[in-house]
Amino acid sequence: MTSLADLAPVPPGSAQGIAAADAFVAALPLPAFLLAPSEDGPVLSLVNAALLTLTGLDEADLLGRRIESLACRHGDHAGWTALQEALGQGEAARAELLFARRDGSSFWGEIHLVPLSAPGDAPRFLGQIVDVTRRRDAEDALTLSRQREALGLLTNSVAHEFNNFLQILIGYIDGLKRRLGDRPEPFIQRAVTRSTEASERAAVLTRQLLAHSRRIAPDVRPVDLAAAVRSCLDRLRPGLPAGIQLELSIPEDLPPALCNPIQLELALSHILANACEAMSGQGRIRVALFAVEPGDRSLQRPEAGAVGLTVSDTGHGLSPEMLSRALAPFATTRESGRGAGLAIVHGLMKRQNGTISIDSRPGEGASVRLVFPAAR
Repeated sequence: MTSLADLAPVPPGSAQGIAAADAFVAALPLPAFLLAPSEDGPVLSLVNAALLTLTGLDEADLLGRRIESLACRHGDHAGWTALQEALGQGEAARAELLFARRDGSSFWGEIHLVPLSAPGDAPRFLGQIVDVTRRRDAEDALTLSRQREALGLLTNSVAHEFNNFLQILIGYIDGLKRRLGDRPEPFIQRAVTRSTEASERAAVLTRQLLAHSRRIAPDVRPVDLAAAVRSCLDRLRPGLPAGIQLELSIPEDLPPALCNPIQLELALSHILANACEAMSGQGRIRVALFAVEPGDRSLQRPEAGAVGLTVSDTGHGLSPEMLSRALAPFATTRESGRGAGLAIVHGLMKRQNGTISIDSRPGEGASVRLVFPAAR
């Protein structure tokens, strides 16, 4: 960046130099500011109109305050620490940081700081901020796409190997049933029954994994979502911690949904498991069904309407950063390696032409929303 001293034929520390700097910054089309020395370090002494437009703030909100007043309070502040170190040493600096707007939203900005003072003078800086949110979003979307592709390939490989072993086990279990089916011993009968049930559950799991890896198209058909969800919760409820209260709310006259009941149960099991983890075994989970009337322009098929459900918990909630990548493979607030659940739910919903969205705030729990096309 060109030094202000190169643009004005006056010493940068003089009164004329300061006035020239003020006029220069005010005329810049990019969001810019000046930092002046103070007892607590450099503070904002001038901000231009472009910066006020970008942040939605007023001059009174910024002048006389440190540069951290622009920071998003939910962001990673390690970058701001490095920026302060550069300011303290009077050096130029560049960083990509998360900034805040007046309305509470945030944006990614690339900040550049250039010292203006002559050696020995109190440090003054010229700063500019470039909004790079669209580039960051595009990079994050590309990374997420690659992660999901890798997860799909891995899932497909594991599912096929698992299926090969499973076929051997099923064959031997069928042979044992034919040879031992008439034995009166309770242990033998119980062992054969439990083995058969376990192999059937494993076969369902294999189909679910293959569906997630997009190797098998799901059987999507009109489903009574209220009955399907009630049946799923009846099977999943015994596996929940004793301290979890599970509530179900179903309105009247829900239209049928185009979905796959098996994949619906898999999605619910992942969401409930995440909710229980977030509440540490104590709290309330509320499952509520709803209908979206035809004509809603937010739907892929607005002429048909939609049917969906929300799963809300009273857990610790998610930070904005965690919320933005909650659907990414292996993203987790728990121990490493246990965070693929919501990525799998996203894949299942996409294969059924459905959508998933998450709403959460720190300390206020989380709400996961699944929406399926209505069968009309």
